[in-house]
Amino acid sequence: MRQNIVSLTIDAETLKAIDGTLTALEKQLEDFIQLSAEQRRELLKLGPKSEVFCRETLSVMERSPGALPADFDMDAVREDREALDQVRPILSRLRMLTSRANDTEMALGSDLYKAALEGYRFARASGAGALLDELKAQANPRFKSNRKRKGSDDDNTPT
Repeated sequence: MRQNIVSLTIDAETLKAIDGTLTALEKQLEDFIQLSAEQRRELLKLGPKSEVFCRETLSVMERSPGALPADFDMDAVREDREALDQVRPILSRLRMLTSRANDTEMALGSDLYKAALEGYRFARASGAGALLDELKAQANPRFKSNRKRKGSDDDNTPT
């Protein structure tokens, strides 16, 4: 059962170009912030319903600036709204690229793991002497606490 979900070769020139692009992207996004887990928990979250409320309320506030206190910075609110509308498509594209990279990593890892299991099973079935001994020694720490239990259908554990 050979598995090859993805076949990928990245040459040195492409790796260098990707690295340069990521460095440039990091520089372009240097004003973006990183929140701590505690900060994320404490923040009000803008969901679909609250966003409708916010946009409608801000629209009314823009039409009635005299109803707001003098120190209310409506320009800062407008800038936040505009920046949010600019960040969302960027984030959507970044998520798509991250998802593709994650899926590619997972598929490559699965291909490797499947090949290693097949090689191990072949060596075990053929009684390949020194190769089998070395493979058992390598696999033993990995699967030591993961031995097949009675009634288990886990087929990933070399025995």
